[in-house]
Amino acid sequence: MNRSSSTASTHVAQPHGFVTKSLHWLCAAMLAFGYLKGLEGISQLAHPGKLLTEVLFAATLGAAFAVRLIWVRSRGEPSRLPPEAPQWEHLASRAVHKGLYASVFLIVLSGFGIALGYVSTAPTSLLITIMIGLHEFALSAMPLLLLVHVAGALWHRFVRHDGVMESMTGRLPNLAIRNFTSKGN
Repeated sequence: MNRSSSTASTHVAQPHGFVTKSLHWLCAAMLAFGYLKGLEGISQLAHPGKLLTEVLFAATLGAAFAVRLIWVRSRGEPSRLPPEAPQWEHLASRAVHKGLYASVFLIVLSGFGIALGYVSTAPTSLLITIMIGLHEFALSAMPLLLLVHVAGALWHRFVRHDGVMESMTGRLPNLAIRNFTSKGN
């Protein structure tokens, strides 16, 4: 697609700052690690070391996302979407970002609930059942939200050409992409 296409933007997004980018990619790496090292079953929480590791990781993940959210809000960093972007892009972007934060915080809080229910001496099977349901719901929603997030970034990179993706990644090498996309022109 050439840049004169009706979907190409004349706006070029300004890059995010170092701290914002660092927090973004730290949070992304922590999510990937969390999914890769996840528990095989709740019975693993019987091991005190595993329970402590899970609680500390959840606290660190929640804190990282909270710091990122506070940082971005306190700096008043606006969306990098072009002002002329369709309203649906603005709505989708806000919905996906809010969904990602909500999923992370729900994963963390429900994980704490599971841990609390697991170590409690009081009968807590209902608490654990509810927390596991919430945890699994958020864990299932997260990959879908991430897929939409990445698809949106790729949309801005390859269709809109507005620098939104590059505002978080920096300039990416595009020789192969340029050669591939220019063959049809």
